Amino acid sequence: MLVVLSYYLITPGSCCRIKNKLFKSNLISFIGTKSCTKFRMRYTNAIHYFVLISLIIGCNSGKDDPGIDCTESDLSLVVETFESVKCDLPGQLVLTASGGTGDYQFSMSGSEYQEENVFDGLTAGSYIFLVKDGNDCTVSVNAVIPSESGNVLAQITSKTTSGCTTSNGEVKISAVGGTETYQYSIDDREFTSSNTFTGLEAGTHTYIVKDAEGCNDDGTFEILSGTSLESEVMPIIEVNCAVTGCHGSSQSPLLNTKEQIMANAERINSRTSSGSMPPPEREDLTQREIDLITCWVEDGAANN
Repeated sequence: MLVVLSYYLITPGSCCRIKNKLFKSNLISFIGTKSCTKFRMRYTNAIHYFVLISLIIGCNSGKDDPGIDCTESDLSLVVETFESVKCDLPGQLVLTASGGTGDYQFSMSGSEYQEENVFDGLTAGSYIFLVKDGNDCTVSVNAVIPSESGNVLAQITSKTTSGCTTSNGEVKISAVGGTETYQYSIDDREFTSSNTFTGLEAGTHTYIVKDAEGCNDDGTFEILSGTSLESEVMPIIEVNCAVTGCHGSSQSPLLNTKEQIMANAERINSRTSSGSMPPPEREDLTQREIDLITCWVEDGAANN
């Protein structure tokens, strides 16, 4: 706003031009002429001053800005659509703003504002989204991106034993549900389209089955060595331990039956592995015999 304040100070005996118009007042009368304006005072014995003030008000090229009250703005923000986090696929959310003054900008949980109203790559959780209009007024909306679990189900179809100290085990995994095609992995290996894995040693293994959308199912399975108590372990105990003067008659524990051997499986394995069984006066076990006892025990010391 442009304000020009000007004034004219008129004293007795002075003459001035005031746009060739006639001005009158109770105290002073002015008679306008082409050249100047003369005045005469009603009270000639007094000295009076007349001040003519001119106030010119103009506007600039813009409009007056009385200030924006955002509390009265009709700016609003809603969640138009969203996609849940599903397995390996991230969530997405689309916002819609209305009201206020155009040129909307959007922000997620305090991030920098952007013109795009789509937010993707979201993990499951709670968020606060904001919109800012051309008047810098803002509103927010809360949103929750849920997570959907996949419906892929995997199971072990078949498996074979590995043999003692060898890696001849094999496993076959099947899958149902989800979205084909499936990919398979065991023991953190790369995924493959084959559901059969060979060359496995005895022990615990892990598996993962993944579908086309990244949904997966996982679990563990055991590969046994397949060592037999009856045909492989008992003959070793009978010849070397369950004999007269040792664990066959007088020394505890007795190891004459399957049940006795199974009940003391951990002790037998510990002592044969350390070399303290059989006793020094008897012939040592071969490494193969020691391994067979260990394999059988690690398989669970089954009655097989």
